[in-house]
Amino acid sequence: MDMVKLLDKYVIAGILDDDQQLTGKEVLGIPVLGTRALFPVLLEKGVSQAANGVGGIVDINVRINIFESLENAGFSFPSLIHPQAAVEKSAEIEEGVQVFANAYVGSEAHLHPRCMVNTNAVVSHDCVIGMYSHIAPGALLAGEVQVGARSLVGMGVTTAIGVKIGNNVRIGNGAIILADVPDKTIIQAGRFWTGKVGTP
Repeated sequence: MDMVKLLDKYVIAGILDDDQQLTGKEVLGIPVLGTRALFPVLLEKGVSQAANGVGGIVDINVRINIFESLENAGFSFPSLIHPQAAVEKSAEIEEGVQVFANAYVGSEAHLHPRCMVNTNAVVSHDCVIGMYSHIAPGALLAGEVQVGARSLVGMGVTTAIGVKIGNNVRIGNGAIILADVPDKTIIQAGRFWTGKVGTP
């Protein structure tokens, strides 16, 4: 919400949260209006865009389900790029992407819909980030890295150039990725990944 305010492009109508106990409270001065039951009410009032405030949590399906519920209700998703992020003109940013403060997105990088590049992350030239994937704070992706859909690249992760990270992958904080990572792989925090399971 701070980022949206800085963009000075949108007016935040309010927050929706399925925890009914939050209704009537405020977050950063923005009121919690109610639950997703208000989707049709807001659409009828002309609120046609929504931003997903759920970030890189343990179960990425929660974030995906929120996007799908909003989409099925009829909302669209603006791309949100923090004024202090650096995004090269040749980079392709699709709908619903969020790029946070001090992140860098390099030349001809491609960010697929609804992915997130978090604070201080680097997505170098010619990288491809898949739909719904999250590049966590401080991650450093070298050039031509490909990240599949619904994957998490944890905080402080560093990759070699050109590696391919599959779909539904979870890479723990501080890991160093030197080889391709197959679909549905979980890599522990602080480990070297050389393509051999269990090899430090």
